[in-house]
Amino acid sequence: MKKSKLSSRITWRVILIIAIFNVFIIGAVFFFDLVIVGLHGEMLAQQIMDGIDSKMTGMLRAAEITARNNVAEFEANLDSPEKVFDAMERELLLNNRYLGCGMGFVPDYYASQGRWFEPYVKMTDSTHVQRKQIGSAEHDYFSQEWYLKGISLAKGQSYLTDPYFDKDGGECMMATYVTPVYDRQGRAVAVYGIDVNLSWVERNISYEENRVMEQGFEDSDDDYDGHKSFFIQILDSRGKKIAGSETLEASTIQALLENDSTKWRTRLVNDTPYFLSSKRLGSTGWTMVVGQHRDFVLFSGYFLGIVIVVLMTIGGIVIYFFMRHAIGRAVKPLRSLSESAQEVAHGNFDKGLPTFKHQDEVAQLRDSFSTMQESLKQYVEELKTSTAAKASIESELNVAHNIQMSMLPKNFPAFADRSDIELYAQQKPAKAVGGDLYDFFLSDEKLFFCIGDVSGKGVPASLVMAVSRTLFRNITTHLEGPRHVVESMNAAICEGNDNNMFVTLFVGVLDMQTGHLRYCNAGHDAPLIIGGNAGVGSEKSAAGEPQTSSQLSTVHCDSNLPIGIEPDWHFTEQETDMVPGSTIFLFTDGLTEAENGGHELFGDERISSVLSSFQGSPQQLIETMTEAVRHFVGDTEQSDDLTMLAIQYMPVRK
Repeated sequence: MKKSKLSSRITWRVILIIAIFNVFIIGAVFFFDLVIVGLHGEMLAQQIMDGIDSKMTGMLRAAEITARNNVAEFEANLDSPEKVFDAMERELLLNNRYLGCGMGFVPDYYASQGRWFEPYVKMTDSTHVQRKQIGSAEHDYFSQEWYLKGISLAKGQSYLTDPYFDKDGGECMMATYVTPVYDRQGRAVAVYGIDVNLSWVERNISYEENRVMEQGFEDSDDDYDGHKSFFIQILDSRGKKIAGSETLEASTIQALLENDSTKWRTRLVNDTPYFLSSKRLGSTGWTMVVGQHRDFVLFSGYFLGIVIVVLMTIGGIVIYFFMRHAIGRAVKPLRSLSESAQEVAHGNFDKGLPTFKHQDEVAQLRDSFSTMQESLKQYVEELKTSTAAKASIESELNVAHNIQMSMLPKNFPAFADRSDIELYAQQKPAKAVGGDLYDFFLSDEKLFFCIGDVSGKGVPASLVMAVSRTLFRNITTHLEGPRHVVESMNAAICEGNDNNMFVTLFVGVLDMQTGHLRYCNAGHDAPLIIGGNAGVGSEKSAAGEPQTSSQLSTVHCDSNLPIGIEPDWHFTEQETDMVPGSTIFLFTDGLTEAENGGHELFGDERISSVLSSFQGSPQQLIETMTEAVRHFVGDTEQSDDLTMLAIQYMPVRK
């Protein structure tokens, strides 16, 4: 008897053709629709940016021209402070749309006025002004960026400052066009600035947003799940928000500032997907950002897709009822087998399978299920015991590793906007989780950093590591001295330390302006310095600048206990000076005690050998040291956590 095939008794071919045809139509319509709405959104963003750019460029250009034109009047009235005030008042009344104007003179220019003379004239209303002399020891403008940059400009040059709040002059958020003032002998004697109130920037943004809404968009601040459907924002050259309501992530701001313009990129804003476009505004250095909620832009595409899906669904239902009767008879045996298989799938391995009179594919499948059912009974019992515990442990360790790694800084370069410091760090746990830690951050022109090694390895050490890193961050927000930081951490770790865990720790505070380094070493390996001896006694050139070389030296450290042993231990603090261009290299004992197959240790001599001939960046230093360790240990399994931190101090010469 000839076997009948299941495929000959059902109409899968017809259903497959219909499904492919529907998917093709839906996909094509969706594709072209999304392309069109995307182009429309991009054109809208470009139109808005061009409009605001044109207005801002015109207004700021007018302020720049006014500032340059006023200088000639001031240069002709430098005979006395009173004439300077009179000239500033006349010019401001002629240009009363500006907030005010000021002039910072070089030290002791007018003997009667003392070292600081900074006349400022402010508009009180459209016809009256107020005079002030705001220069003083408390308001030392000689150290401010606008003065330093302005006094260095050539005659006729000017620049626009980033927005700032001036509590002594304009008393509001503003930006200033700055240009130098020269005397008759051609000397730069003062810096003149005309202040622009930035409230007009916010008004222009509000105007453009309202104009977009009037073109047919919903006028609502919470159009999509509590997020704005459309926003405009302006950032200054450092990424600080000048105007606008949304707050962008630091990574997004950095990406926008790196390019003069960005077209139609998807980024997260407050964990919400937006299409962002950006444009650099003329010569200001500011960046305008237009954000459109992704769902807001793609709404029409979604709507059309839903309509098509609904129509296709209705068509599918009609076809289904026509074919249901014919297919139902063909798949009835398969349905019965499926129900039995579901019982087996839910763990009922003793469930009996149905029998069929036709020896077709369904009957063959039934026989295969029967064989598989018996095999599963034996296999599941063996697998339950051997895999359950292992899977649970591996999953938990993986989660713990990810949490621990996320606590440590790992984005390098760490301070991309600074040229006076370069830093790199690397941690490699011996197990899934480890007990080494490092951390660093900048605050008030001081670099706070630490490196530590918790006794033991694995999960217990990782928990103490997490606590130590958290304590370092919390305590350094209130205390600045390394000794006080270490003593506070020691007291916290000692409290309730029933397992007698301890942490070797090195904490340092580097003054970025002077290179002065204060540190406290709690039983940790002493750091090494490459590039000249640090501290008092460093040789200097005839010009008074520190001499740098490839010399390698060890930072002198007093004998302190690790933290977590003695709560009342009095830790000592030491200090030294970093030579410009020098690099301090910190590490844990996982480096010195790295062991090869012959049970030899990597040791201090090999570390010194690598460092003494090295010249390069901190990242290259750590990569070179890592390669040296890898070459030394070969295939030997890592026995201890390995952490390295390198900091290169490169102060900017003025």
